[in-house]
Amino acid sequence: MPSSPAAGFPNAPSNRERGILIVTGAGVSLGLASFAAWRTTGDALWLNLYFQWPAPVLMVGLAAVEAWLSLSVRRAFLPVEPLYWAWTLIGASAACDLLGNVCSQWLSSGSPLNPLLHSAWWSQDQAQELRQFGLVMGGLLRYFLLAAGLLAVLRIYRKAGFLGRLAATDWVLLGIVVTYVAKETGEVVLALYHGKSPGISEILGWPVDPLLLVLLFETRLLARSVQRMGKGAIGQCWKAFSIGVLLVWLGDLGLWATVWRHLPWEWAALGWYVWLPAGGAFAVAPAYQLEAIEHAMNEPGGRSEG
Repeated sequence: MPSSPAAGFPNAPSNRERGILIVTGAGVSLGLASFAAWRTTGDALWLNLYFQWPAPVLMVGLAAVEAWLSLSVRRAFLPVEPLYWAWTLIGASAACDLLGNVCSQWLSSGSPLNPLLHSAWWSQDQAQELRQFGLVMGGLLRYFLLAAGLLAVLRIYRKAGFLGRLAATDWVLLGIVVTYVAKETGEVVLALYHGKSPGISEILGWPVDPLLLVLLFETRLLARSVQRMGKGAIGQCWKAFSIGVLLVWLGDLGLWATVWRHLPWEWAALGWYVWLPAGGAFAVAPAYQLEAIEHAMNEPGGRSEG
């Protein structure tokens, strides 16, 4: 790893990153417009149109881009290079995200775009099973693999002497999230004490928030580590992962607020629109890493391990 692998890399997004950001922004704008139309008219048709047509296409499309770019980054490294195995885990996480979105956002939905909707096999029970499978793939397994991949990157940075330190704002943010996880855990324990009988899919969802807490710690530490090496595409990569994790936390908070009735569901529904920009952030992250690699390859005698 060179002494400053991020130095000299362009800060402005390339066409690849710009395209992802534009598509994500357009999708979010369309979603918020549908929400505003619903709140103004009281007609749920606007929500149905959005969540049955553009939403599943965008979610699956962004997950596919994330998987393709992550595996492209993996192929840019040799098997003997440490980041090859880190991006193998990150790429596997992205593949789980893609499979999870295909099942939970597309094949289990009532969208006319769902090819299974009019098959003899289709039923609400089958749709629910597909959705639960997708949530496990895109939740527990995805975040576990991503956390393992980012841990491998952090070990590389520590060995190279680039590992940074969290700032006070990071610790405050982590403290807020730890408080939320503790409160959520307490509510689950209380519900179990009062006789709640969770299903297997719900139980498999319990480790997700602790994994997201680990991911928040890892991504913030990576972002701080890259700051020591200069600004550039690699820093943007880890920053995008950090933003993606934060947005997932916001979406998770919206779901929690709805389930436990801390907010009227009509306004907690705004959390539905967080998953799309989160998908965009996760898709653009490997795009920045790939940009850094391509820039290094074009330099005379250059090669960067990120």
